[in-house]
Amino acid sequence: MFILAKDYQVNWSAHPNIYNNYSERTFNFYFSEPESGVNTETGLLLLIAGFGGNAKSNVYKKMRRVFADQYNLVTVQCDYFGQEFMQSDQSPQFNLTPQDMEPVFTPDEIKMIYKEGFNPSLFLDIASKYHIGVAAYEKLNESKENFNDMGIMQAMDNITAICYVIQILKDNNLKFNPKKTIIYGHSHGAYLGYLCNAFAPNLFHLLIDNSSWLLPAYLNKERRLRHKIGNMLLDIAFKYTASTIDYDPEILHLPTLYKKFNNFCEIQSFHGTTDNLISHINKQQFCKSLKNCTYHEISEEKLDGITFQSTNHGLDADFLALFDYVMKNKSFEKSDELQLNPIHFQTKTRNYHFDYSSGIPLLYK
Repeated sequence: MFILAKDYQVNWSAHPNIYNNYSERTFNFYFSEPESGVNTETGLLLLIAGFGGNAKSNVYKKMRRVFADQYNLVTVQCDYFGQEFMQSDQSPQFNLTPQDMEPVFTPDEIKMIYKEGFNPSLFLDIASKYHIGVAAYEKLNESKENFNDMGIMQAMDNITAICYVIQILKDNNLKFNPKKTIIYGHSHGAYLGYLCNAFAPNLFHLLIDNSSWLLPAYLNKERRLRHKIGNMLLDIAFKYTASTIDYDPEILHLPTLYKKFNNFCEIQSFHGTTDNLISHINKQQFCKSLKNCTYHEISEEKLDGITFQSTNHGLDADFLALFDYVMKNKSFEKSDELQLNPIHFQTKTRNYHFDYSSGIPLLYK
């Protein structure tokens, strides 16, 4: 039995790997409780980071603590399947020959760079003085044991994390308000929030979406990160394993998925007019097609320099201020009834059954 403290980090069994014969895995999840403790008014908040974010970053640590106290929430987050491959570049690789460099670099520079085989750090140091663009690719080292699937496994880990925390609260005989169960996600994290809501119907009662896409763009194209190093522009491509496997678009495309069940969760969706990953027009149409979805289009006149600082993907939003914006004067129904209902989805190629009989999700395919 756990005795709750303010901040916790736990390593437990994660959802079995559906891509690798349901092999066993573990993951870390994190949660914080209000300083004043848990009571019948306390809710649950699942935070889901997107590309470039993670539970160990200072901003998410701050959100877990601040939201727990400010809004009387047990805040939950996890290191989900393949998340380490979603961060910034770690080991960019170059396909360059000395002949490629001759138009720009001096013979002496080329000789130095290739003195003992190609030296990437020396190359970048020398290249930074030139006004050039350099292409690279990230060495990801993904495998079927662990990769950025951008979908089902990542959602199952997040649902598992919040279900574990629910079990911990119950084991400690702590009463809380299941009707105050919230998901808050940014970009791909918001997209995973939509999957969590579909795969665990009636568990979540508010979803705050900052710039979710309708289908992960990197299933169809490379992710690119661009860095300015001195005068040089470095363009790094990420080619994900998920784009090469036989994924099921019917379960991953939100407008298709959300036609397959009744959505009872309140959705507050924020999207910028110049988002380059998903059209605000398509996002608005999706939200209009849903019950209980409110669409907030962020255009130039909506920018306040605090909550919303751009109309681009992610809105350059202040994550804490955006949560405050939604939660201001927000009230929740009070109940002690927790609903973790099984659900079945059938697509043209597959069947999915999400079982919650043990209190922890298990997907049967």
